[in-house]
Amino acid sequence: MAESLILRADARSLPLPDESVDLVVTSPPYFGLRSYRDGGEHYTGQLGAEASPSEFVDALIECTREMVRVLKPNGSVFINLGDKYSGAQGQTQTGINGRRHVSDSAATWRQTDPRRTGIPNKSLMLMPERYRIRCVDELGLIARAVIVWAKPNSLPESVTDRVRRSHEDWVHLTKQPRYYSAIDDIREPASGYARPNGAGREPRGGQKARKMLDTVNPRGRVPGSVWEIPTQPFNAPASLGVDHYAAFPMEWPRRLITGWCPPGGTVLDPFGGTGTTALVAAMLGRRGLSVDLSADYCRLATWRANDPKERARAAGTDPTKVTVPQPDQPDLFGGAA
Repeated sequence: MAESLILRADARSLPLPDESVDLVVTSPPYFGLRSYRDGGEHYTGQLGAEASPSEFVDALIECTREMVRVLKPNGSVFINLGDKYSGAQGQTQTGINGRRHVSDSAATWRQTDPRRTGIPNKSLMLMPERYRIRCVDELGLIARAVIVWAKPNSLPESVTDRVRRSHEDWVHLTKQPRYYSAIDDIREPASGYARPNGAGREPRGGQKARKMLDTVNPRGRVPGSVWEIPTQPFNAPASLGVDHYAAFPMEWPRRLITGWCPPGGTVLDPFGGTGTTALVAAMLGRRGLSVDLSADYCRLATWRANDPKERARAAGTDPTKVTVPQPDQPDLFGGAA
């Protein structure tokens, strides 16, 4: 089992050497869903609080450039990014990486005001798309795939003129066409379809009859581009003094690390939040690095990386069967220490 390392630092200036990371798995703060707190106060320099969509994407590209710097040539980057509606008013939402988003109406309106942004009122601002295009055009990255995160337990919305949004996107970026992948390790069960080897298929008009071999991989099929993964609750102990959180689903880093990080490799989350990615990486035998600008989140991530029950959840075992020793518990057998 490897380790989790929690670092307090800015994602724009990662304290890591060049080409030292095998995989990046992260969910940056979303635009206009602020604010993140440290010591109960909004802190400066946080991503998502920019005055305009273009400034937000500028800042995220700057962070991504740092991710690319520390990524090995055969590494991958997976980034989850949510969208925002133009003209949206203030709201409170819980981010998937364990941050509480608290926004005030006036500040959010200034950020999304159609008169300033040029984006029509009620339109999606298309932040993920704008970001992905700039990654290719400006950073020279290869956009290998966009994975749709379908949320079966997504929250209801009070809308009557459009569909409820129940998904988010992950983009898979690489530095070069050939990169590390262990896709066989995350294959899904094949469908019930079967055909005997050499069985014929009815030819279409004008075609010759031919024999075809069954090409079903015995390990299953390659995962599709839509992954249905429920959100996951998380309760931080009150003693940490860090307010209300939701969990980043452990299944996301579990699949991505298994499929795209070599055994013993290093996984980085530059927006570490509650440290889920680093925790799962350690339980999978990789080195997990969690970076966050907030001291509160670093403290929370440090607790989580070492908590026996959280480690059991990350390992896929039953946390209710874990016994946490009490420091002042007397010796039940009366023996000498």
